[in-house]
Amino acid sequence: MFAVLHIPDFYLQAALRLEPELLSQPVALLDDAPAKATVLQLTDAAREAGICRGQTSTQALARCRNVILKTRSRPQEATATSMLLQCAFRFSPSIEATADGVCALDLKGIPIADDPAEWMRNVYFALEQLQLRARVGIAETPHLAWLAAREARPFLFAQNAESFVGALPLEALKPNAALLEILEMWGVRTVGAFLELGKENLAKRLGPEAVELFDLASSREVRPLNLVVPAETFEEAMDFEQPVESLEPLLFILRRFIEQLSRRVEMFYLAIAELHLRLALASGSQYERLFVIPAATSDIDTLFRMLQTHLENVRTDSPIAALRLRAKPGRAANYQFALFNAALRDPNQFHETLARLTALLGSQRIGSPCLEETHRPDSFRMDLDAITTPRDNELASTQTHEPRTGLALRRFRPPVPATVEMRERKPVLLRSAAFTGAIAEVRGPWRVSGNWWDRDAWDRDEWDVQTTNGGLYRLVRHEEQWVVDGVFD
Repeated sequence: MFAVLHIPDFYLQAALRLEPELLSQPVALLDDAPAKATVLQLTDAAREAGICRGQTSTQALARCRNVILKTRSRPQEATATSMLLQCAFRFSPSIEATADGVCALDLKGIPIADDPAEWMRNVYFALEQLQLRARVGIAETPHLAWLAAREARPFLFAQNAESFVGALPLEALKPNAALLEILEMWGVRTVGAFLELGKENLAKRLGPEAVELFDLASSREVRPLNLVVPAETFEEAMDFEQPVESLEPLLFILRRFIEQLSRRVEMFYLAIAELHLRLALASGSQYERLFVIPAATSDIDTLFRMLQTHLENVRTDSPIAALRLRAKPGRAANYQFALFNAALRDPNQFHETLARLTALLGSQRIGSPCLEETHRPDSFRMDLDAITTPRDNELASTQTHEPRTGLALRRFRPPVPATVEMRERKPVLLRSAAFTGAIAEVRGPWRVSGNWWDRDAWDRDEWDVQTTNGGLYRLVRHEEQWVVDGVFD
């Protein structure tokens, strides 16, 4: 058995896929060739208004002044073709890109015998989620399946090939106009009546063209499919007819891009790990940005907020002429957290918070603190490229440390200013907000210094003291100024 997925008015559906509300309005799709700017395909509403294929845009407007004229979009057609093949590959590993908007599937080994209608319904609804309205046909040969798909409303199983072919209108074989006119004059209007004339009689009276149609209609030969494997790329693209100058319409299109990409990736039980945004500007330059998703996800709101937060602070030198958004799939990981695990529960929310802080404070003020190679206390720098979030096995892992012995110093931030009375070069009395009173025991001083060769030279004396009430503190003298640096717990 073979199946064929047929997208009627494929070029029009590809152009309106991101604007499905226009399908119920009079829309005419014009050929993109400058010398052939005629109506290529049109909606039912446009057809009812008197517009026909082959008319110019002026003729179309003369018959319906409310008609919406769209130009054929090659990038959107390429995207729709990729979506069709990817969706078909989900239901069969053997597929063929037969023509624009037509895909044939070999159903060998596919369990559809029990309920072919349910299988076709699943295929139909999978394509409908991608804003592609398809017709699905099943028959014993690829050609019969193609005929069944053309006659399907929206799906058809041609179980009895002879009765199915015999009832087809003669136009289904696509004879030339002269041959069709002769056969209609003879009263032949169905394929069955045409076959009853016999091959020899048709050859004598109508010539080789009629014989080719006879062989096409009567053949039960199974031709091998030209198998293809769909590319594992997920991309949405749009060339704007008028350059976009404000953020709102751009976000509107991006939202629909993300919805489509999420659905396409979910068909393969994957999630989105990266987004690559490209804006083609009217000046000829381009703006590109790669968004690495901390935790692969298909959540539309999360992905959209990342793009929105970034674009709110982007300024371009000219309007936007085209938009591209590519998604790199990955596997969404589920993590089993330990009872006392301190890993991030929502890395994407953390990433979004960083993006908002960057937009608010500037990129030079956001980063990860990195210790510098020095003994100077509190010496660190902000690394703008080191903002990382736990991913994959890092989220689920917990670090184990050797048990520490001794007292822990809980430092005051900032240090507490103090006044210290010295006797015999040792502190004996402390006055500060942390403690005021006599000092019972003293250890120190320990001198720490560095960068003596530079303008940024530093030195400090550290004392560990025990007060009369049993408290343990660290005192620091720096540039003749005393502070209580912390308390030992």
